[in-house]
Amino acid sequence: MRKRVQKLSVLLLALLLIVGLIPASVSAATNPSVNYRTHVQNEGWQDWKKDGTMSGTSGKGFRLEGIEAKLDTQGYDLGINYQTHIQNIGWEADTERGWKSNGTMSGTEGLSYRLEAIQIILTGSDAAKFDIYYQVHAQNMGWLGWAKNGESAGTAGFGYRLEGIRIAIVAAGSAAPVGTIDREDPFYENSAAPFAAILQEYKIAEDSGYAADTVWNLPNVNKELASSSYKKKLYYMVEDISGDAIPELVISMYDPRYQSIVHPNGFQIYDMYRLNNGIPERIFDIRTMGYRAIYTICENNIIRCYGSGGVNSHNEKFYLLNGSNASTILTITFDKPYYTLNDAKNLNRMITKDEADKIINSYKQKTDINWIAF
Repeated sequence: MRKRVQKLSVLLLALLLIVGLIPASVSAATNPSVNYRTHVQNEGWQDWKKDGTMSGTSGKGFRLEGIEAKLDTQGYDLGINYQTHIQNIGWEADTERGWKSNGTMSGTEGLSYRLEAIQIILTGSDAAKFDIYYQVHAQNMGWLGWAKNGESAGTAGFGYRLEGIRIAIVAAGSAAPVGTIDREDPFYENSAAPFAAILQEYKIAEDSGYAADTVWNLPNVNKELASSSYKKKLYYMVEDISGDAIPELVISMYDPRYQSIVHPNGFQIYDMYRLNNGIPERIFDIRTMGYRAIYTICENNIIRCYGSGGVNSHNEKFYLLNGSNASTILTITFDKPYYTLNDAKNLNRMITKDEADKIINSYKQKTDINWIAF
């Protein structure tokens, strides 16, 4: 009698599925799994791997050139989309190549282009029930942290190849799979990459000892370096000092003799660049930068410029960097023996030396700058 009831229950469940009264996703008994394979330098397409097993190579230095991924949905309404960042191409979604899905190849074949990063997402009405995790092994970095649900995994701007990848699907909100992690974050971007040509020119200038015939033939280099009496080592920093999450490039020279009230840390700024739609452009006029115009990076996106006109005159100008704009917020002019203030509320207002010093000293120099030697 019990066996007959069980058989009737199975038949009834099958009938309900056939007529559509029970959604297919409700009937799914196990989690979906993900299958993937990679096209590897010198080896071609590898066999399919699944659910966190590594695809690629270890210890050979071979680049990944392509990837395919598909799901065993186990009855859930799921699909998988993915795109890669490819040498000489960039992110596929930024080109006519677009996202790939459900077993279609992402990457290239026969071009010897390396994959540098990847993004993967789940699609379908049941996508919110699961997280898709993926971890890559990157040249010179090892295994990076796990990325999930469309996050970038890999590198950009370094020219590093991907050498291996693991992919896994887990229930939504579950922890990332366990495994080796050599670098905590899943994605690393070289913020200096857009400024590479400028940095290269400054390196050439430094290597020449700032020879005039070299400096004057480098269009991105401040010509004041050729006439500077210091001629010391150059440094640079690439950080967001304008508050728009887009880094700026600052070039400086270090010498202890620079240390003064104007630049107490000994770094003298010679050039500053920002990115405008991804293209570097100079922020300030550099005709006297590093000579009579001495720039200092202050807190809260402020740039201070001390302009010397000689013993009896100088001015202090403060700029606010705000995205792609550098707007003057105040100027204090000294023309012996008078100090004059110009800002949003004052036009040529006479102030005392003490008042001038108080205003100037209220702008604190930024001290947590990571200067990098060329």
